Amino acid sequence: MTAFSITIALFIILFVVIGSYAGRRVKTLEDYYVAGRSAPTFLIIGTLVASLMSTTVFMGEAGFTYAGQLGPYLLLPGLTVIGYVYGALFFGTFLRRSRANTVAAFFAERFASVEIRRIAGWTVIFGLGGYLLIVTQGAALLLS
Repeated sequence: MTAFSITIALFIILFVVIGSYAGRRVKTLEDYYVAGRSAPTFLIIGTLVASLMSTTVFMGEAGFTYAGQLGPYLLLPGLTVIGYVYGALFFGTFLRRSRANTVAAFFAERFASVEIRRIAGWTVIFGLGGYLLIVTQGAALLLS
């Protein structure tokens, strides 16, 4: 076995151990979705930025840069982080106060409408679909 294989195996074992430990602490659906509402705002923002930015910057925008388009790589990560932080600080406070588990549930409760809930749900799905397209296209450029 190479050092690379050993490192990968150790990380997989580490992830399984941490996941098993954390999984035993999850008792309710609220624990799973929103960490039992006990996580500080800084941790939530950090998790959001790390999970979304890592994929976008390392796969999507790196692919576009490799194809010769430096502008998106210089401009978009900064704007994206600003949007995530402001969104979490200003909109996230309303979500947390409402005790809703999802954005769609928040809008349904706020406007007392099932139709608004559907629209919010579809908006999230289409937004994540666009995000997935950008990352997939950038990864394809990077790997080609």
